[in-house]
Amino acid sequence: MRAKTLAFAALLTLALAAAAIADTGYVACSTSDSVVPFDLATYAPVGSALSLVPEADYPYDCTMRPDGSEVWICGASGDGVVVIDVDTQLITQRIDVWEYPNSIAFTDDGLHALVSSRDEDCVAIIDTGTYAVVDSLLVSSGPSGTYDSPGQLALDPVSQKIYAADWYGDTLYELASDGLSVKDMVDIGTSLWQLVVDPDGEYVYVTDRATNVVHVVEQATLTVHTSVPVGDDPWGIDVTEDGSKLVVACEDDSNVYVIDTSDWTTTTVALEQYADPRDVDILDSEGFAFVTGGVLLSSVTKVYVVQLSDNTLKDSFTLVGGTNANVIAVQPQMTSDGTGVVDHGLTGLGLSCFPNPFNPKTVLSYRLPTASHIELAVYDASGRRVAVLDAGMQEPGDHQVTWLGRDHGGHEVATGVYFVRLATEMGEESVKAVLLK
Repeated sequence: MRAKTLAFAALLTLALAAAAIADTGYVACSTSDSVVPFDLATYAPVGSALSLVPEADYPYDCTMRPDGSEVWICGASGDGVVVIDVDTQLITQRIDVWEYPNSIAFTDDGLHALVSSRDEDCVAIIDTGTYAVVDSLLVSSGPSGTYDSPGQLALDPVSQKIYAADWYGDTLYELASDGLSVKDMVDIGTSLWQLVVDPDGEYVYVTDRATNVVHVVEQATLTVHTSVPVGDDPWGIDVTEDGSKLVVACEDDSNVYVIDTSDWTTTTVALEQYADPRDVDILDSEGFAFVTGGVLLSSVTKVYVVQLSDNTLKDSFTLVGGTNANVIAVQPQMTSDGTGVVDHGLTGLGLSCFPNPFNPKTVLSYRLPTASHIELAVYDASGRRVAVLDAGMQEPGDHQVTWLGRDHGGHEVATGVYFVRLATEMGEESVKAVLLK
């Protein structure tokens, strides 16, 4: 009896740990050269801060893999990338790339990561299975030099093309979906910085730090549809999953601006005096935008939380374990299949998994508000589909499916982390399932 009690306690501890990790954000800090995992609900540190030295010294981008299994951070001074496993909170890979890497974007299939290198006018292409640099692409709009180089990268989840903004320059690049060729380039601004593509693929949004606007670029023609004025020195930008709002952090005026994409009107969200807002990442499942705040009065490092339902400052918290909050990741990168919100709560599908962790079986429960074609499938941590548990037309109401921890061939799968994804006509929802043998 005591052995069973201890075993149950161990499973419960692991279940709580897995739940906590699934609700974890990551802030990379440029003065302390560390990354701080934090609880997205309580803002408390999750485990210890991790040193990014040497490969990710002076972190310039922090991106969560589309399947939610890893966080990738590139370091401008470290000339490399570190990879953090979100289940163990450990750095599992250290990858050397070229000089001054500043942005990471995953291809739509998740098989490769693209890392832009400012000082070598190129994009490194990394195999996400082997973590090896397998190819590269030269990108230059003029004579080789610091400001002719590719800066921030973003995936278009519809066309699957990759977009790159010229570092402090005027050029927007359109890359092939595999990152191996430049399809087009156009001059659209003065001092381009960060960019994001709307979920419908209609527009590419690019901040321009010299002219204090967000350029709205029509993806089909690569022409500027409009330029929306914001505050002084717009740095970070992100778009909501439904495409209705843009959130822009303006470093030099201590404000965040929320743009309504239906009419391009803006709402100013004032942060505290001396705040230094930089990167933005939206947590769609909760309707919050997390904004890194740099360093406040040279000593305090803060993160700000904007509530998007009413465009107000919901919260702020002092970061413990890092100094000079530079970049942040709170949810996976969006792709064409809708991944990007691993624990999606907006569809009303209510997908859940119990027990979790489990051995040998677990029950998946979900609710359909209306009749719908559905597919309930299991994926491993690499994104490979393991099994289809249910597919076809389902009536509205509550449904349950038991997974016996076997693949499509009836073979037992290995101990590990899996993702169960429910795809419906109303949207998608995913949940993590941990098998412990």
